[in-house]
Amino acid sequence: MKLINLRSYSRRRAYTLIEALVASSVLLIGISAAGSLSLSMVTQEEISERSIKAFSYLENAAALYRMGVDPSMISNLLPPEPVITSFTHFPGSQIISGSDSNSGGLTPSIGNASTINFQIQWKPSAASQTSGISRWTGGDKDNTRSASIMVVKSSSFPTFPRATAFP
Repeated sequence: MKLINLRSYSRRRAYTLIEALVASSVLLIGISAAGSLSLSMVTQEEISERSIKAFSYLENAAALYRMGVDPSMISNLLPPEPVITSFTHFPGSQIISGSDSNSGGLTPSIGNASTINFQIQWKPSAASQTSGISRWTGGDKDNTRSASIMVVKSSSFPTFPRATAFP
């Protein structure tokens, strides 16, 4: 029968303290990287969601103007959106009239058209503190973003009669 030295056998089977510390530090680095990635993904998703809401608000304002709603009433008709910090409108500088005579009659006549510019500002983040926010949003809590659109309304576009209050 062969005798086994138990002391040398147990050293070959077990992990040393240094190996366990190295393995746990590698695991800790991986977990912290995953946490950092998930935080940045959530923040970018919030920024994208707020931008989409702002552009949707702008498109709805343009659609209302094209339907014949008075520009001063548009902000009252649109539902309140906490993302939007400012909504303004000002007359456009272009007057478009007639049709393209060189198109061989393929381009329909738009008649006389007027333009208006809508501009909005929104906050890309709902952060309430400044510390650490600039790392994820590209700025502090007071940053705003803006977008504007020029809307063309043709005189041949169907408009709807103005609503009147019934007694």
